[in-house]
Amino acid sequence: MSTHDEDSALGSFGYTQELDRSVGRLASFCLGFAVISATTAVYSGFGLGLSLAGPAFVWTFPVATLVFLVWAVIAGDLASKIPLSGYAYQWTSRLVGPSLGWFTGYSALIGFISGFTGVAYTMAGYLSGLLGLESTTSTQIWIAVAIVLVCVLVNAYGVRLTTALNNTGVALEIFVTVGVTIFIGVVVLVSSSDHQGLDYLFDRGEGIAAPYVTAWLTSALACIFGLLGVEAAADIAEETRDARKVIPRTMLYALGAAAAVEFLMYVVFLLAVPDRDAIGASATPISDIMAAQVSPLFADVVVAIALTNIFACVLAVLLVATRLLFAMARDNMVPGASLLSTVSPHRRTPVAAVWTCGIVSVVLLMSAFASERAFAYILGIAALGYFLAYVLTTAGMLHATARGRFPEDTPGTFTLGAWRTPVHVVGLTMFVAVTAALMFLPDFRATGRTFAGVMLVGAVWWVLVLRGRLARGEAGPAPALGRARKALSDAADDGGTV
Repeated sequence: MSTHDEDSALGSFGYTQELDRSVGRLASFCLGFAVISATTAVYSGFGLGLSLAGPAFVWTFPVATLVFLVWAVIAGDLASKIPLSGYAYQWTSRLVGPSLGWFTGYSALIGFISGFTGVAYTMAGYLSGLLGLESTTSTQIWIAVAIVLVCVLVNAYGVRLTTALNNTGVALEIFVTVGVTIFIGVVVLVSSSDHQGLDYLFDRGEGIAAPYVTAWLTSALACIFGLLGVEAAADIAEETRDARKVIPRTMLYALGAAAAVEFLMYVVFLLAVPDRDAIGASATPISDIMAAQVSPLFADVVVAIALTNIFACVLAVLLVATRLLFAMARDNMVPGASLLSTVSPHRRTPVAAVWTCGIVSVVLLMSAFASERAFAYILGIAALGYFLAYVLTTAGMLHATARGRFPEDTPGTFTLGAWRTPVHVVGLTMFVAVTAALMFLPDFRATGRTFAGVMLVGAVWWVLVLRGRLARGEAGPAPALGRARKALSDAADDGGTV
């Protein structure tokens, strides 16, 4: 499909092409890979999984991968039919209604903003260590603020610069991270006597509370955190060339590549553990393993390179967060919609939405000065934001299918076809189970209460303001669709006159 045809197709949804449609297949893949970020996932999830269920936590990774494979095919099926910025918000709004669309989009926005804020904070911790700075909360917060602001400036400049930097970060991540992991594996097998045997991968660890199955399932969340965001490419559909065909494929490619890299890293670094007790108690287990098996200098160099991968993750998640906020503002669904829906005519990017996401992130970071515990809860709600959006989106698809409102297949694009309803049922069951675990497992209950409070804020906005806007036809996709129908009618009348 040509760019002109894609612009015309966008018009059928009620929108004009304002964003820069410059994202190709490679950039779409790299965006998805960067949002998942295998390096960030392993560096942050390794210690968590090890502490919760011992080395055997690694076998929860195939389960987590299956959950996200199901979501990727569900999202890919709809991305080929409704290729719009704001993805899940647009999908549920058009399949069921804008009220469900609001809660879906709001939940996903929570996931994105708290997600990139948490990644920036994690990156700041490693960066402060490399710079030799005192590891204090204050230092980490201010470094994280600087990281977020740099990413805001890059995103505000335009999607071409953002994706170019992201592509570079992903290339480094794939080649350097995989290369280093293989090198560590060779060192362990050939020259090191201080490592673990294969049986260590099945070790339950020591001091794990009974029943073990509960601890093991809880540890699965460490791997689930590491695969969030596989659908990110769908959120920049209006900036992707041949979006209907490209996005479903690149989502699956990004998931496959990231899952393979993450599992390889988990297995190799578990086998490379030199001292079980020391690594189990370490705040930076991956770095400590490399320092012990090769040298501290080697570990510092690798961590420095890994930080470029983590920076790419912050950059990419901020990008998709801004497109979701822009899309909801364009439909008058959020406060300050008239400003947040503006697009810079020169940069062709929603600059106001970019800065707003950045400012909210900085406010979240500053909350750590008041309470580190509260800040930890805020970061923890990222996964709940994503998964509630998955639940609401999939439930909306089942509702639309039951009422014959699911969009028709687009020729030559990915489709679930006859498998659609069974896959949706399986997916909804999985997503509800994960959401319930994130809400009610003992280790996550406080985070669950925080998330419920944030969602309550969204419900108050819906009750006091948004419901009235929707009733008056001032918000949601309906006004845009009305403008599209009028334009088509006017064009037909003009054609008849001629």
